Amino acid sequence: MDSQLITSNIFTMKFSKIFSLGLIFFLFQTSYLFAQSADSATVVPAATFEKMLKKKKNILVDVRTPEEMAEGHIDNAKNLDFLDESFPEKIETLNKNKTYLLYCRSGKRTAKAGAMMKAAGFKKIYMLDGGITSWIEEGKTVEK
Repeated sequence: MDSQLITSNIFTMKFSKIFSLGLIFFLFQTSYLFAQSADSATVVPAATFEKMLKKKKNILVDVRTPEEMAEGHIDNAKNLDFLDESFPEKIETLNKNKTYLLYCRSGKRTAKAGAMMKAAGFKKIYMLDGGITSWIEEGKTVEK
């Protein structure tokens, strides 16, 4: 009987540690995602991004270079090259009350562009998770 009690206690202690670590990981991930969307664009998967494109009031922005955009882009995208030194001035000319859908090749430039736009006072910014690379991988169409 004592060995069963010991085994039960060991199991309970291990389960408690695993549960605690899992809870800590979950809370860390949740706070990271919240901080990411608060400081930058809200990241959305391709399916959601595609639905958002159907709303005519949303503005689609490709933040890659014009050369990259010429290789293939999402239909009706406006090009605002994040690497262009005039990018901050160009975003200041945009209506801050509109909803912007941003993408780049993989998402790195989009996150930086979204953070810059948030800092400039834009409220509704969404970025394509994984950029145009994931868009193409999911079989979505691009224009050339």
